[in-house]
Amino acid sequence: MREKTRKLTITALLVALTFLLGLTPIGYIPIPPIAITLICIPVIIGTITQGLRVGLILGFVFGLTSFLQIFIRPTPLSQLIFSLSPLKTIILVFIPRLIVPITTFFVHKAINGESRSRQHAAVGTAAFVGSITNTILFLGALYLLFLPEADQMAAAFGTTPELLLGVIATIGAINGLPEAAVAVVLCIPIVYALSKLKNRNKTKIQNKTES
Repeated sequence: MREKTRKLTITALLVALTFLLGLTPIGYIPIPPIAITLICIPVIIGTITQGLRVGLILGFVFGLTSFLQIFIRPTPLSQLIFSLSPLKTIILVFIPRLIVPITTFFVHKAINGESRSRQHAAVGTAAFVGSITNTILFLGALYLLFLPEADQMAAAFGTTPELLLGVIATIGAINGLPEAAVAVVLCIPIVYALSKLKNRNKTKIQNKTES
């Protein structure tokens, strides 16, 4: 019962943090025409520490905050893509964010081991992959979904339709690698602290049961 309460509490805190980051400037560092996002971090942490189901919930919240940003803090690009196709915009903001916990979970599961160094490596690699997943899938989907409107998209990025793919790929590299690096640096100590707290609570429960 205590373990379930602890999990619900941590999940609720991560959901609240995702909303806070997603609906305030804290979670987005604007670099027009897009923004570097830090919202992957609670999604990654929740997936690793609480499991894939919680990760998917957080990924959905991530997508929801991205969608709400279109109306709360509209940018020329977000206004353009929503005006071109609300359905494509919904696919764009939700699907990549729901895949982030999936790649994070399975990469962490594949690498994780008993030793502390193996555990840190698993968290760091999963955080990097999860963050890069968001960058690649979001920008890739942005390009593919709105390829029929390449002229308008190119104008939003200040380039030509012929150079649009290269510009988006460059933005992905410039923004995606720093995002992934920040995710690795922050996720390793936070996941370690939460795991330590979880093990400590388990030990207390076992001691009380034995006594």
